[in-house]
Amino acid sequence: MQGQEEQVQQGGKNPQETTAHSGYGTWSVYSNGQSNASSPGTGYGAPGTGYGTSGTGYGAPRTGTGTPPYPGASPVPIRRKVLNTYQERLKSNFGRYGFCALFIGILTAFCFYHNPNAITYPLFIGAIYGAAYWILPSLGFAVKKDSLFLVAAAFVLAGNSAATASSVLHYLNTIAQILLGSIFLIHQGYEDKYWDITKYFTSIILLWFEALASLPIPFSYSIASAKKMKHGRNKNILMLLGGCLAAVPAVIYLGYLLADADAVFKMILEDVVLEIFNPSTLFGIAAMIFFSTVVVCCLMGSVCSKNLSEVKETERHNPLAAISFTAMIALLYLFFCGIQVIYLFAGKGKLPADMTYSEYARQGFFQLLAVAVLNLIFVLNCFKYFHKHSVLTFFLTVISLCTYVMIASAAYRMLLYVGAYYLTFLRLFVLWFLGVLAILMLGVLASIFLPHFRLFRWCLVVITLAYCGFAWSMPDYQIARYNIAQEGGRITLDNVNYFIDYLSADAAPALAEAPLSPEVTYEKLYCYDSQPEYCKTVEKALLICDLEGIPWSFRIPCTNRLTSLEEQIQHNLEAARNWEPGIRSYNFSTARAKKMLEMVDGK
Repeated sequence: MQGQEEQVQQGGKNPQETTAHSGYGTWSVYSNGQSNASSPGTGYGAPGTGYGTSGTGYGAPRTGTGTPPYPGASPVPIRRKVLNTYQERLKSNFGRYGFCALFIGILTAFCFYHNPNAITYPLFIGAIYGAAYWILPSLGFAVKKDSLFLVAAAFVLAGNSAATASSVLHYLNTIAQILLGSIFLIHQGYEDKYWDITKYFTSIILLWFEALASLPIPFSYSIASAKKMKHGRNKNILMLLGGCLAAVPAVIYLGYLLADADAVFKMILEDVVLEIFNPSTLFGIAAMIFFSTVVVCCLMGSVCSKNLSEVKETERHNPLAAISFTAMIALLYLFFCGIQVIYLFAGKGKLPADMTYSEYARQGFFQLLAVAVLNLIFVLNCFKYFHKHSVLTFFLTVISLCTYVMIASAAYRMLLYVGAYYLTFLRLFVLWFLGVLAILMLGVLASIFLPHFRLFRWCLVVITLAYCGFAWSMPDYQIARYNIAQEGGRITLDNVNYFIDYLSADAAPALAEAPLSPEVTYEKLYCYDSQPEYCKTVEKALLICDLEGIPWSFRIPCTNRLTSLEEQIQHNLEAARNWEPGIRSYNFSTARAKKMLEMVDGK
């Protein structure tokens, strides 16, 4: 908690004042040491009189007599919240900041309501960071120049969300956007130049907990701002808002009359306006606007609270215990790495007769991955909590180099697994992670020999650039292309089930380019009924319609016994042919899939 607590005894001619700080600011506490004092005091709550009277206003003054409830009773302290400089600026100008938050809430509903990943995503990111570049300096925070890297990465990922139909990438991009935004806010409010990884991750968690603790701010500050608007120029804003609200019923009634007067106007009104303004849609839009506005206000309160502690000098210990510990670990790793080089990489090691490639890869890969990650954590903590020593540095270097051998062994085992059982998204992601881990270990080695090496900055840049490259490589397309190549360049029954169950519309170009094996029939793919009608080869256009993320309607063939298979196929193809991407909901991947379908359908 920020600050310290003071308490004032106000009695006769010797009033005293003290100050207390809490998570929301600083509190001044007043009390009266005499039982019959009548001097006024100020407190936290709504205006009122009487000793110990409680109020409901947020930050509003309260006056009281300071008289105890009965003679000889101890006085009850009356507290008043005192805000820090940033919180004072936020509160005094909350009218502007609140309207900015409301604008972001409205833009959020416009961009994302029933439209989570489309061309509007970069528009939203631009508005968010544009608002941050206006709000933060006005609150007294200097936006640092190196923050442009975070902003650029956010735009790159927003563009990727609008270019892919993969739900997994959409989920990962959302997590990345939250982390980038959190780091951006923390970077502006604190001197984080030498923060380590642990400090940054705990600060991100505390930032959001502080935002949760700031939940009263949008409501209490809005009430205080509304009271100020009753006077001066701000009164005009209330009059404008009042006029807009008063016009709503008039617009509804006049629109109803005009709809009866003109058939074309009525048709447009029914197709567009009534679709938007039905009760369920209105409730969903209002809920999204409200939630987004509150989140923005709470984040402003969290940043202004300045409750994250600055980095403290870590107490370091005698390195002798660490030296003996790391020496034993290093010897074990050297022995293990020697076996990997001789038996695995040199090709002399053979699998036991009763072990499959799946068992071999899974038995070794996950353990090696866990050890490699533990080594990363272990080396960082040894360097952080123990005094520097040349022997300790040597053993930490040995452990780091052995980690590279383990990463190579894990990657080799995974490649064996992929060669036998083909690619999936998880296997491709794991190979990507191993590559990133190898690059991160370079930073760990640098931090061992360079005390002031900014390891967190290195990790942030490496992971951000690597993930942006991974996302823009369109993993679903790469998976489909690799698996098709492994089957001789054809779409076979062995891989088509994975395609339609797990891959998104990103894979449509790979499916459109490859020939379809005759064994992929409706009988084997969809219904398993031995009817002559179902024994023909599946339409390739129908496979594209069955990919994840396809926006047009798709009904699985062979499930409707009331219509023939041909009628079900034509229903799906007609739905695909009639679908057109909208302006607000435009997604490059689904639009590309529609073009691939038209190309296949025209053959």
